[in-house]
Amino acid sequence: MTLASRHRQPVEPLFASNEQLWIRVWATTQAVALAVGCYVMVDAVGGLHTWLASPHAARSIMLIALVVAYHVIGIRAYGWIIRHPWAVSLFVPAGWVIILTSLTVHGTFGLLILGAILQGFIFLPFSWAIGTLTLVVLLTASVVVWRGSAQGLGLVMARVVGLLATGSTFGTVMLYIHRVNRDSAIRSRLLDQLDRAQRDLAERSREAGVQEERQRLARDIHDTLAQGFASVIKHLEAIELSFAAPHAEPGEVIRRAVPHLTNAQTVSRASLGEIRRLVWALRPPQLVEDTLPAAIERIVRSWSEANGIAASCTIAELPALQPDAEVIFLRATQEALSNVARHAEASHVSVTMHCVDGLAMLSVEDNGRGLVDSALSGGGKTGLVGMRERVTPFGGRVLIENGSDSGTGLVVALPLAAVASPP
Repeated sequence: MTLASRHRQPVEPLFASNEQLWIRVWATTQAVALAVGCYVMVDAVGGLHTWLASPHAARSIMLIALVVAYHVIGIRAYGWIIRHPWAVSLFVPAGWVIILTSLTVHGTFGLLILGAILQGFIFLPFSWAIGTLTLVVLLTASVVVWRGSAQGLGLVMARVVGLLATGSTFGTVMLYIHRVNRDSAIRSRLLDQLDRAQRDLAERSREAGVQEERQRLARDIHDTLAQGFASVIKHLEAIELSFAAPHAEPGEVIRRAVPHLTNAQTVSRASLGEIRRLVWALRPPQLVEDTLPAAIERIVRSWSEANGIAASCTIAELPALQPDAEVIFLRATQEALSNVARHAEASHVSVTMHCVDGLAMLSVEDNGRGLVDSALSGGGKTGLVGMRERVTPFGGRVLIENGSDSGTGLVVALPLAAVASPP
């Protein structure tokens, strides 16, 4: 696996999911280390004026400026560097060279090594960064052993053990953060995939519903309107032939044409009724004349007056919905109220509609004797089965809470993500 392919994965590098936070941590760590190193270096020679007068001041200033410039470039160009593997391969080693060179100015600048290790986890894949940490710890331990050979074995071993413990602790913390970051990235990716799959499923279901509706309209038009128009054409052709007959008496022609005209009128009226029925199925006149809340309130009020049952209607502020969704809620209200009138023997009905948790919800509750699914499933697409068939393409649900003593509650819920009208 190449460095580029590693960086394209959501779990690499270590802090890819919150890079800006860790870049600021890295910058702050190095700024503090550089400030401490400069203070100790200047104080060791007796003050700022003495240090500036020393022959090594110019070289020290150049190295300090180089350290500052290196970190400014890393902060400002992080996004560009991380997208180009060759830039990472140059930038990270260059930082180690600069920091190790700064040690020739003063040993306190060794504090920059801690930030350089953290930088490895920000810029490199996790395995590379752990390898770098291990290498630094081992090299440092070797230097401690080499330089402390004359100080006694006990003191040297204590320093080596402390160094190894510090490196192990740092590596363990990074490993923990790496696993948390990896699990978070995987979980986020799975949630994104699930969200896309749900949207695709809803879109396909909607397309299937549209196709099914087109096929139904095609069948209805073929079985009713097309045959009706064909019959009208035949009657008109018969009238035309009767008028074109040679030597026909006008009275006889009219007598023969009248039945054809009557039949043509009858078929035309029937076809007009079919057209109105199809238009009603596509878009109820209540929604053509008014908004969905007003249409539901009018239906509830009319139903209450017609059936002598008290009814209340509460509709919260709703976002704009797609026409198909408005039809679903309107038809569900009509069907639920119809079932209450026929089966529930209720004295009060409550109709509410609101949005909650990303769902548009219609609730119809009564205090009747309770219903059973068999009472609601009658009538094909006008019962509970029909409601569920209407909401399925949008990923919606139809729920019924039935109690023998507490009446019935019917809830129709549609996800706003699927039914909200685009701005």
